[in-house]
Amino acid sequence: MSSTEDPGTRGVVTIFEQSGAARVFRSEWASPEYLIPVVAQLLAWVDEGGHRLCTQAWLAYADAFPGTLPRDEVTAADTVDVDYRYELYLYEDSAGLLLRVYRVGDPGRRAGLRLVVELTRANLFAQAAAVCDDMADRVQRQAARHGGDAGADLQVWRRHASWFRRAQTSTPVTAVGANLAARLVPATCDVPYPAIRVAGVRVVVYVDRHGTVRICADLDQSEPWLRRRDRTVPVQVTVDGRVVFQG
Repeated sequence: MSSTEDPGTRGVVTIFEQSGAARVFRSEWASPEYLIPVVAQLLAWVDEGGHRLCTQAWLAYADAFPGTLPRDEVTAADTVDVDYRYELYLYEDSAGLLLRVYRVGDPGRRAGLRLVVELTRANLFAQAAAVCDDMADRVQRQAARHGGDAGADLQVWRRHASWFRRAQTSTPVTAVGANLAARLVPATCDVPYPAIRVAGVRVVVYVDRHGTVRICADLDQSEPWLRRRDRTVPVQVTVDGRVVFQG
């Protein structure tokens, strides 16, 4: 991905693995406008290639595509004098991730960090698309201001934005968003049936007066993206790791 950002946007990325290990990488080209789309591309590359979601994948991607991800590993002493700090949490078992972007305060005044954005699988691709659209608009304005042609850079940013939007609407990404937005409905004295609602599906789990665990699913309000062409919803029921129903 090409970049039209001003040089000298320094940043450090601290990667936290599920095991608790942490490593830090620095780059002189690390604005959110550049790094967020690249992290989204990394995630797509991990998924498509079946790679482990860990620091080694970061390094492998950086080696395969030089000039994209920060590759220079540093110590704490090298993390000062930067414009942005990134915290990237990788959860290999669930293939989840959390990216926090912080703007570093003016060291000459009151130092501090300001959270710019917090991203997960549910919104990373959408944010990357928005960033690419903004960069394309910036390229177009610069070309108009100077009477030139926006050229290839404009098409590159527009193409990336379109790809990220398609990724955002894919079933795996939509599913993550639905899961993260799931809502627990606790039991009350008059309705003693706790439930969880996810993607419009309401699942009630309770113990009846005879001591039997009952699980009830209401699929009538399922969101459209869940439904097959025949309007049914794919369901799989697992008990103690064994599939007891699938349809």
